[in-house]
Amino acid sequence: MQMSQPVNIPLSETAEPSSAGAFWRHDPPYHLFLLTSLAFAITAGFTLAILAPLSMALEWGWGRHYLPLTQAHGQVQVLGFVALFIIGMAYRLMPRFSGRPLTPRLLAWASWPMLSLAVVLRLIAQPAGEGLWQRTLLVSSGCLGMLAATAFALVVVGTLMHRQSRAEATGYFFVLAAAFFVLQAGINLALVVLAAQRGEDVIRATEAAGLLHVQFYGFIAMFIFGVASRAIPTISGLPRPQIQAKAVALALAAAVLVYTVASLWIGSGSRSEALVRTEAVSFAALGPIFLAGVWVVGIFRPAANRLAGASQHHIWLIRAAFAWALISAGLSAYYGVRASAGGDFLPVFGVDAVRHAAGVGWATTMIAGMAMLILPEFAIRRTRHPTERWPALTILVLLSMAAALRVAVAVAAAQWPDTDRYWPMAAGGMLAEGALLLFAALFVVSLWQKQSIVASIPLRPAGK
Repeated sequence: MQMSQPVNIPLSETAEPSSAGAFWRHDPPYHLFLLTSLAFAITAGFTLAILAPLSMALEWGWGRHYLPLTQAHGQVQVLGFVALFIIGMAYRLMPRFSGRPLTPRLLAWASWPMLSLAVVLRLIAQPAGEGLWQRTLLVSSGCLGMLAATAFALVVVGTLMHRQSRAEATGYFFVLAAAFFVLQAGINLALVVLAAQRGEDVIRATEAAGLLHVQFYGFIAMFIFGVASRAIPTISGLPRPQIQAKAVALALAAAVLVYTVASLWIGSGSRSEALVRTEAVSFAALGPIFLAGVWVVGIFRPAANRLAGASQHHIWLIRAAFAWALISAGLSAYYGVRASAGGDFLPVFGVDAVRHAAGVGWATTMIAGMAMLILPEFAIRRTRHPTERWPALTILVLLSMAAALRVAVAVAAAQWPDTDRYWPMAAGGMLAEGALLLFAALFVVSLWQKQSIVASIPLRPAGK
C-alpha cells in the first residue's frame, strides 16, 4: 500500500527520526494506555454511570451494592479512564517537550499492566461484598496502584528533570502531577487497608474526600494545564508563558495540599472549626487559580490562528473544555466561600457538582479535543477527510449535554430529594457513553489506517 498524499504530522511531532517508519515503530507505548483507557470508560466507567442511577430510579433493589458500585465507578473513571489516558499522552508528549527519550523506558511499559490490573481488581472487589478474598483483592489493588504511580513518577522525573531537558514550565506541571499521583496512590492504599481492617467494602465518604481532591485537582487538572500551557499558545500565536505558568502550578499544588491535609484530618474524626474553615477556603481557592490558569493558557484570547482548515473545528472542543473549567472555578468559589463564611462543612452535592464539571465537562472534553488535534492517527484521518466536521461536533454536543445534566442534578440535589433526579443522571451517562463510543471508534479506525501506512514504509538501513 502506498500513500497517495503526505501525512499531516500534528504539532507535537518535533523529533527527527531516521525514517517515518522507524519513528512510529519505536514510539512510546501510548496506544496500549489509550485503548485500555477507552475500554475501561466504555465497559465499566460510563456503564456504571448509567446503571447505578437507573437502579435507584427503577428500584432494582441493589441495596448495599449501590455505594460500592458508585465508588468503583468513580475510581474506574479517575484511574482506569482519565489516568491511563493521561499517562499514555504523557509518555508520547514528554520526549517532544523535553527533547529527550523516556527514561527509564522499561518503567513506562511496566506501569501499564500494574495500573490496569489495579483498576480491574478494584472493580471486582468493591461490589463483591465482605470476605477475606474481597479484602485481599482490595488491598492488592492499592498495592499495584502504588507501584504503577511510582513507576510513572520515576519516568517523569527521569525524562524531564535532566539538565538537558527543554520542558520549561510544562515540566513543573508534569512533575507536580506525577508527585500528586504518587500521593493519591499512597492515600488510596492507606484507605483500602483501613477499610479491609474494618471489614467494609467502601471507603468512608469523609475519608475519601481528600483522595478524590488529589486525584481531580492535583493530578488531572495539573496535567491538563501543563499540556495546554504548552500546546495552546503554539496554535494561538501567543508566547509560551513561563513565570506565570509556574506560579499557577505552584499555587494549585499549595491549594490541593492544604485541602488534602485538612480533609484527611477531618476524616480522622476531628471537628475543629479552624480545620473546617481551612478546607472550605482551600476549596474556594480553586476558583481564582483556575481563572488564572485559563488566562495563562490563552485559549480565549488568541493572537493568531495557526491551525490548518481541517483542524479548525477541533479547537471548539478545547474551548468548550475550558469553558467547563471556568464553570468549575465559579462553583468551587461559590461553595467554598459560602461554607467558609458560615463555618459549615462543604456541601456534598456542591462538591459533586464541581467534580463532574471538572471530570466530564473539562477533562473528558479536553481528552477528546487534544487527542484529535495532536495524535498522528487523527492527523492521518484529517488528510483523508479534510472537510469532515461531524465527529468533533457530535462529541462536543454529547459531552456538553452530559456534563450539563450531571452538574445541574448535583446543584439541585438538595431541593430535589426524590428518585426522579436519577433519570437525568442516567441520561447524562448515556450521552457521555455515546460520545466515548464515537471517539473510540474513530481512534481504532485511524490507528488501523496508520499501522497500514507504517507497514508499507521500508526501514532505512543503518548508516544510510
